[in-house]
Amino acid sequence: MVFEAVLKSVLQFPENLKNKFLVFYLILSSHLLYTQAIERLEAVLKDLEKIEVSSEIDAYLYTADLDYPSHCNLSVIKCFQLEMNVVSHESKFEGQKFHNSVNRIMRLLTKFLPIETNTDTQTCQRCETYKEKKYSDFITGFRFVIQRINQEEKKKMKVVH
Repeated sequence: MVFEAVLKSVLQFPENLKNKFLVFYLILSSHLLYTQAIERLEAVLKDLEKIEVSSEIDAYLYTADLDYPSHCNLSVIKCFQLEMNVVSHESKFEGQKFHNSVNRIMRLLTKFLPIETNTDTQTCQRCETYKEKKYSDFITGFRFVIQRINQEEKKKMKVVH
């Protein structure tokens, strides 16, 4: 709805201003997308710190290798998200704050991931082929992956500037 209103008002601009405005709008939009992604990843990192230690969760979870290729970022995040469902179930016995942090991580990852699976991820390793590791190793690996992707997103944002 907002986009339609902006588009209608831009169409009334003189031709030389239309192009300048559209370029500005595209740059601003891409900047906002990177900013949102970085904010979500940093929020995930904060919540991962809160749930790093758990005496109750004794599950073994599929944990991505840390040397995966960058084009598999979304696939790896999706794997961690799927395994967080197990953590969510187990976290019901940990206490409300712990459970809330787990659920917040899951919501943030859902917002971060695109609805459609990127075709580039078809060459990536499937979740079920990763080794099952204890909870503490899973969280450590998850933090490493989020930090790595966060750094990559920040580099992309610098390129946009």
